[in-house]
Parts: sequence; C-alpha cells; structure tokens
Amino acid sequence: MNEAWKTIKRSADKNNGSRDVLYEINQTIAELEIYLEANPDDDIAQGQYEQFLTKRDDFTLLLTEAFDKLSQTEMRA
Repeated sequence: MNEAWKTIKRSADKNNGSRDVLYEINQTIAELEIYLEANPDDDIAQGQYEQFLTKRDDFTLLLTEAFDKLSQTEMRA
C-alpha cells in the first residue's frame, strides 16, 4: 500500500467513517472549482484541484475494494 493510501486510510479511521472523508474531499473540490472559475490562471490552485480529483478517485477505489471484501451478510448488517 503506498503512502497516499495509508494517509487516506488513517484519515478514515480517525474520522470514524469514510463518508466524512469523502464529503470533505468533495467539498474541497467544489470550493476549488468555484475559485478557479474566477481565477483560471492560478496554477497552484489548478494543481491542488488535480490532486484532490486524484485523491477522490483513490479513496473511492479504496472503498470499493473494502466493500468487495465484505460478505453479503456483513454488508446487510
């Protein structure tokens, strides 16, 4: 597991739920989109935007893998 995944997993564990982490990532992406509409030439914000898109994709993949490992009974509980 690479360092980014470890950080995401630790964040999910600390927040006691992956929905909070995903919500925060999506909120940050939305804020950056609004900012970039007004400031399209800000290279730093554009870089951060790309990083958060990647972070969201990685986190979603991590969640998918975690749920795939659960049995149907565990998922229904």
